[in-house]
Amino acid sequence: MSSAYPIQSSRQYIPHIRSQCEHCNVQVEFPVPSPTPAQGTLLRVRCFKCQSTYTHAFYPTQLPLGYSTTSSSTSPHNPIGSGSAPPSNAKKSRKIGTQEKPLETGYYDLLGVPIDASTDDIKKSYRRLAIKHHPDKNRDDPHAEERFKEIAIAYQTLSDPELRKKYNEFGPKESQPEGGFVDPEEIFGAMFGGERFAPIIGQISLAKDMKAALQEVEETEGEDNKDVKRDAKGKEILSEEEKARKEEKEKKVAAEKAAARAERVQKLVENLKRKLSIFTESATGPYDPEVTNSWRTICQLEAEDLKKESYGVELLQAIGFVYVSKAKHYLATNQTLFGVGGWFHNVQGKYHVFSETVSTLRSAIELKSVFDQIAAAEKAGNLTPEERKKLEEQAAEKGIQALFKGTKLEIESVLRETCDRVLEDPTISRPKAQMRAVAMQILGESYVAIKKDADGHPDESEYVRIDTKSSREKDRQRS
Repeated sequence: MSSAYPIQSSRQYIPHIRSQCEHCNVQVEFPVPSPTPAQGTLLRVRCFKCQSTYTHAFYPTQLPLGYSTTSSSTSPHNPIGSGSAPPSNAKKSRKIGTQEKPLETGYYDLLGVPIDASTDDIKKSYRRLAIKHHPDKNRDDPHAEERFKEIAIAYQTLSDPELRKKYNEFGPKESQPEGGFVDPEEIFGAMFGGERFAPIIGQISLAKDMKAALQEVEETEGEDNKDVKRDAKGKEILSEEEKARKEEKEKKVAAEKAAARAERVQKLVENLKRKLSIFTESATGPYDPEVTNSWRTICQLEAEDLKKESYGVELLQAIGFVYVSKAKHYLATNQTLFGVGGWFHNVQGKYHVFSETVSTLRSAIELKSVFDQIAAAEKAGNLTPEERKKLEEQAAEKGIQALFKGTKLEIESVLRETCDRVLEDPTISRPKAQMRAVAMQILGESYVAIKKDADGHPDESEYVRIDTKSSREKDRQRS
């Protein structure tokens, strides 16, 4: 059926975003900027009626139905002011942000606060925006409820110190890749012992160091290094001022590490003293048979429970080795003529540290060798998918081994200092310190004696097995 209407003129379709002028409250719309802004970007919009400029917080839900974020606007006119804010969370080179340089700032932009804003400033800004954008006050805006929710999410995130820290490092969940970002500290904590071992070994600092290295490397990669001067060996040439800044930064980092270690050791000392007091506060002497048997049973039950954790057996053997060696060193030093026995255990301990360090370096070299093989095969262009998969599996396996060996070295170092502080405590008498040493030795022997279940992998511990019965008999003879 023919229409009585004349032929209609058309124009190119230009997707628009609905908004409302803050000054005259008139409903407006403006073309979707190209490229599509990131979530939380503040856009400056000029009102067609009053000609004033106001800010509009952009969210993907404001896009017209069916509009793709890869679309581009070809509008011949654009009412957005020339001072439009660029996307605050545009693609960055860093994968892990810092507290001074967050990975993205969308939530800060949304609340209109700087990245170093105090909790009070964040709260004040939220209250103001919540009142302004409440759905009940914006019934004609179909996106008011969504905007109000986004403001609430931003506030909930930035007002919580822990959530704010995570946001600064990894951004919002919406911007994370499938599977989320990998936090080295969380991975290390889960992989090596979990929370159950935290009171015994503390938080592994190697994880924090790896995280800091990732932040620094990725940030450096994102910087423009075209003007960097280098010497014949490729080493960066720094001015005196740059050297001074670098040295100052290194001193600050070293001081922070020392303070963190001191705090970690102090907590472990308190925890170990509390645990050993079960024996020292109950026994009538170092070799009280009834209390000794009870204490050994307690230690064995704890060890059997802890071995179920990730790397539980390996960690127990590492911890137990340090406890036993330190306890024996203290008892031999204070019970033998001229402390000759203590000297022997001291030499034995130093040899163990040396051999473990060599073993760790060997693991790192083996890991590098696998990576070199992959790089050489890729360069030659003869690496099949099957060979790549096999080499990557080898790299993953050797990588875990190297990480654990490095972690074990760190744990042993911290525990040696912890044991020394517990046994050399100036606030207790020598007999009390000897009782602590006996309790520590029994605890360590219970840990070292733990083996993997029959259905697990063969026990490949490098630690020397200790005959608990003979060692106790020898200690009794010395005393």
